[in-house]
Amino acid sequence: MKNRTLLSITFLAILLLITSCDQKTEAVDGNIENSLAKNFSLESLKGNEEIRLEDFRGRPVVVNFWATWCGPCKQEMPFFEKTWREYKDKGVIFIGIDVMDDKDNAIEFIDKLGVSYINLYDPSGKTSNAYGVVALPATFFIDKNGNIAVKHYGSFLGRDAEKVFKSYLEDIIE
Repeated sequence: MKNRTLLSITFLAILLLITSCDQKTEAVDGNIENSLAKNFSLESLKGNEEIRLEDFRGRPVVVNFWATWCGPCKQEMPFFEKTWREYKDKGVIFIGIDVMDDKDNAIEFIDKLGVSYINLYDPSGKTSNAYGVVALPATFFIDKNGNIAVKHYGSFLGRDAEKVFKSYLEDIIE
């Protein structure tokens, strides 16, 4: 019985690892019904401010779903911070959404890394579910009209991935 339980736990851990590391990118086909970003209203991690996606209509937005228990999420976050600082004067908004995590751990983590872009808290996973997120990290590039231009499932780690990220970013800034 003990070996069976251990085998089941090992299998689930491997399945979770495979799912969370699977990378997939979708360019949205321009169908307004399918590509319009769903509005959300979430509390900021630092404070009790409610932030809505629609508040940023007319500006390009990068939305990244993450959690402190997600290794690749934690690894890519310094790149996001660096890139946000590089592009913020071009009007782009970065929004991190911490999913089903311990809020105190998340706050401590972003403080430790010095993350200064907007980070919101999705304790139930309702917003990530609305976006069809089944594994973390997941990043959505939203154009000035509120349409999702690119859905990227997986991390942006390494030079090549960082170049791809910046190309997606440039596409929504234009």
